Amino acid sequence: MSFISIIIIILSFTLSGCQNRGFNRAPEKKSTTSKTVSKSTPMLKPAEKRPSVLKKTKAITKAPTKVVAQEKIVKKKSKPTLTKKVKTYCSKIDKKFLHWGWGLSQCKKTNWNHVRDSVWGDPLIWAIYGSEKEHKVTHKDTTMIFCGVHGDEITPIKFCFDIIRYLEEMDPAEFDNKLIVVAPVVSPDSFFKKRPTRTNARAVDINRNFPTKDWNKKAIKMWKTRYRSDKRRYPGKSSLSEPETLFQVNLIRRYGPDKIISIHAPLTLLDYDGPEDDVSIKKTGQGILASKLLSQMSQSASGYKIKNYPYFPGSLGNWAGKERNIPVYTLELPDSDNRKHKKYWELFQPAIEAAINKDLRHPKKIKKNKLVQRSF
Repeated sequence: MSFISIIIIILSFTLSGCQNRGFNRAPEKKSTTSKTVSKSTPMLKPAEKRPSVLKKTKAITKAPTKVVAQEKIVKKKSKPTLTKKVKTYCSKIDKKFLHWGWGLSQCKKTNWNHVRDSVWGDPLIWAIYGSEKEHKVTHKDTTMIFCGVHGDEITPIKFCFDIIRYLEEMDPAEFDNKLIVVAPVVSPDSFFKKRPTRTNARAVDINRNFPTKDWNKKAIKMWKTRYRSDKRRYPGKSSLSEPETLFQVNLIRRYGPDKIISIHAPLTLLDYDGPEDDVSIKKTGQGILASKLLSQMSQSASGYKIKNYPYFPGSLGNWAGKERNIPVYTLELPDSDNRKHKKYWELFQPAIEAAINKDLRHPKKIKKNKLVQRSF
């Protein structure tokens, strides 16, 4: 064998040995990598859930949009949803308004609340301006207005409906920090009589029927002696015996008003019952002298006369103003002449605006609402 042949044989054996020991493994590496990827694919199952996480993220980003839309809906004026009984009652009010030459009352255009009825079954209604739901969380500056306490004082009832129309035309955003509660016909039975009377269906003066501390001792006695058993001022057999009185008491307990305006006729005066000085006001949680509002209301109504009218057993001023230190402002219109309703609204509208806009809350009352929720 030649030398060249021997060299060729040695080289061939060397090459085959290198292949067996794996030095040329580029293809194997590719196959191994592909196997590794395929084996690791099942381990990515958590990543397969990412689409659902993205959905949640989208939902979260959409949430603020929903909240904004919700707030807008709250501030929009909703159409009244009245029960059949309240609709019938509104028709009854319209008929009475037409009788007195006042036109339609627009009663059916108002969202009324109704729980309790009068002795003869008419709904005792009230309207709310502002958010009662928010008021339960953070106490809002609350103004409560009563009209028609005595049915023969007819101009105050028209005056209250004028207030409601005024409030209905306001932007709901203006009530963000306020709550206004209006009860326009507190004693419907006495108002709807053929000849309206001061007393209700049971012949009780409901402004002498509040459960004041002196009622048991003085109410009947004063009625018999001072008023010589005048039927127009009969306080009832017992305090809080009348549904119309209970209606007012429950509204006051439910909303915790910072001030009450009760509209009457025909004494031609402004009266104030409630805390008189800084000391008593601090005790009740009021932040300013509530008596200053009385002067402001008088000035707004062309210097309308202020008179310190006395307390009576069973009166609203006694029960809410004197005993509970809630400022009570009694506006006595000049008379019950049905023809002067426009004149009275023009004269006293600024005074009502002044009362509504005057915030009599104390900071402590704002932070923690201490409303006493009572059922009707």
